Amino acid sequence: MTAYLYIKEEYRGSRVAGWHCLKKQAGVGVILTALFLAGCAGNPAIKSGSSYTELYEGASELTFSTLMPVESAEEAIARGDAAYRRGKVDEAVFEYIRSLELDPDNADTFYKIGAINLHKEANNKAATAFRLALEQDATHPGALEGLGLMMMKQREYDQARSMLEQAVEADSNRWQALNALGIMADLRGDFTEARSYYDRALLLAPRNVKLHNNLGYSYYLIGHWDRAEGQYQTALGLAPGHERTWRNLGQLYTRLERYDEALDAFAKVMSEADALNTMGYIRMAEEDYRQAEVFFQKAAKASPSYHVTSNENLEQVRRLIARE
Repeated sequence: MTAYLYIKEEYRGSRVAGWHCLKKQAGVGVILTALFLAGCAGNPAIKSGSSYTELYEGASELTFSTLMPVESAEEAIARGDAAYRRGKVDEAVFEYIRSLELDPDNADTFYKIGAINLHKEANNKAATAFRLALEQDATHPGALEGLGLMMMKQREYDQARSMLEQAVEADSNRWQALNALGIMADLRGDFTEARSYYDRALLLAPRNVKLHNNLGYSYYLIGHWDRAEGQYQTALGLAPGHERTWRNLGQLYTRLERYDEALDAFAKVMSEADALNTMGYIRMAEEDYRQAEVFFQKAAKASPSYHVTSNENLEQVRRLIARE
């Protein structure tokens, strides 16, 4: 049985199919394959044979069949930006693709498409767009950051770190890259460097809940309990419903044997039975088997659905007690 552990606030998203083929090369860390770029001036729809259709995922192209033709790439970009501000992200991507058919050398446009697709968890399309941006501008900070974050999700930590460092070097205001570099520093046990990254990120985004949560967890990892609690409380002051912070705070209180406070924290985001079972795991990980036994017993009583699970946990913890 593994210890119950709450880690960093990381970026969510499905796996990127075929990401293993992306290998680090000199410069930007990727090898880019040029696509055939076809022009299409004045046509309101994306040409069915256009290479750029692989960058689009959303409403049917027929949805945009009534849009007026564009006279220039700049006009299409302006329309795309306006659509994005209105929250019409599919239309924004559609317009950006129209601009690329008139001006295929615009790295910023590829980046915008990639960022939207990444937000939509269309990861293959996001990766393609970011790579095309880097083909046009090998130091584009947004594209470097986007690919770096995707690599981190795939646990390609060395390549992710390289790209994110390049992103920060190109633009020191990339707080998401700094946050990700902090997470990876914590993962390899370089806690001083991790906190340096979080501090830099917080200067850029002082009210970002994820950053305060992550900094708190970094303090937790080295046993600075008061500082960890302070960061968690700051995060909850900014977002009282932030689930991961409540879980981290519950973990901290359980570790400190402040059990009533731990139960209250966990109860914000889970049932009483879940909370008690979680507290049992945490105490068992700390080799406090007798207290773990108490929590597993309470979890079994709190919910009939936990009877089997908690009894299995009890059997294991009692075997551990017998070895003491």
